[in-house]
Amino acid sequence: MGTRPCKQRRARLTAGALLALQISLIASASHDAAAADATRSSTAATTSVRASVPVSVPVSAIRPAGARTAVTETYDADVLATARSPYRQETAPRTETATRTETKTRAETKTRAETKTKTKAGAEAGTTSRTEAAASSHPIQPIRIGHVQATQQLRKAGLRWKSSGGCTDRSVRTCTSLEAVRAATVTDVIALKQRSGCPVVVTGGTEVGHAPGRYSHHRGYKLDIKPNDCINRYITREHVLDGIRGDGAPLYRDSGTVYARESDHWDILFR
Repeated sequence: MGTRPCKQRRARLTAGALLALQISLIASASHDAAAADATRSSTAATTSVRASVPVSVPVSAIRPAGARTAVTETYDADVLATARSPYRQETAPRTETATRTETKTRAETKTRAETKTKTKAGAEAGTTSRTEAAASSHPIQPIRIGHVQATQQLRKAGLRWKSSGGCTDRSVRTCTSLEAVRAATVTDVIALKQRSGCPVVVTGGTEVGHAPGRYSHHRGYKLDIKPNDCINRYITREHVLDGIRGDGAPLYRDSGTVYARESDHWDILFR
């Protein structure tokens, strides 16, 4: 009688302990199953969202709400760095290449402009040199006029011309011809009359019979005028005596004009 209650009590305790252990095992298994189901659900949801969200959306935007903040921030930073890094690496070379190309283009443009300027300057210098060389080798020829035009200008200015032979043939020494006389010579003799206020009569021009030379009658640089008291006084007073010519004629000079007093006329060189 005394041992049966004890055995029954031990049996109840053992059964209770086994029951508690079984309940604990069942609860643990249920907890693990629930956790596994939650993980699978979260993974499925994430996969679904990723499939429906464009690639450009950061992964951090579709993470489960239960993910840790520290891990999310680190992951997001890595994703952004990975996404932006290739862009920066690709953009920098393009910008540098564009800069080098633009600099090279500007340099080439400047070089072409300088070359063009130098070429133009060289061409102008060459043209100027050729012009100067041509001018030095071929002096400017004086303007010459005919006898009729020359006598018309003299008559209009109040001057006269006279021929001892009464002719105008340039090839006859007794004629007085102004054929091919320099226009400047006619202008200068008219100016002489106007300055002096004296009568001026031309007696010798470009006809033959005068001394030859570069600045001679025949080449239109000299004229002979008839002497008179008025023009004699003007030349000798207003001009400087500048020696005696080889034939004995006194020379009076005024700048480029030389007056030689011959026996029956003034031989005047206009230059």
